[in-house]
Amino acid sequence: MDQLELGAIPVANPAVISQEDPDGGLVLVNCDTGAALALNSTGKVVWKQIDGKRTPAGITVAVSSCFRNVTDKVSEDVLSLLRLLAEEGFVGYEVMAHRKK
Repeated sequence: MDQLELGAIPVANPAVISQEDPDGGLVLVNCDTGAALALNSTGKVVWKQIDGKRTPAGITVAVSSCFRNVTDKVSEDVLSLLRLLAEEGFVGYEVMAHRKK
């Protein structure tokens, strides 16, 4: 089963640096791998919500509150981006069941 479906919390890789671009997006560079990824303004909001505390559902709520006319696909789109970020090594996951209270 996918970690996102298990209630895992995304955690940004500390080796990732970011730079805002003139179009309102964000460019991420993974210093571990040299991989780079350009995010649009929506992706930028998602990235800024990855703080090691928010679940994918919480990130989706934050994204929805930042934009007007959000489609029903926002949750699917956030999960898709989180999966891509994980596949490329920009984020890892902390499973909530293992967190200390």
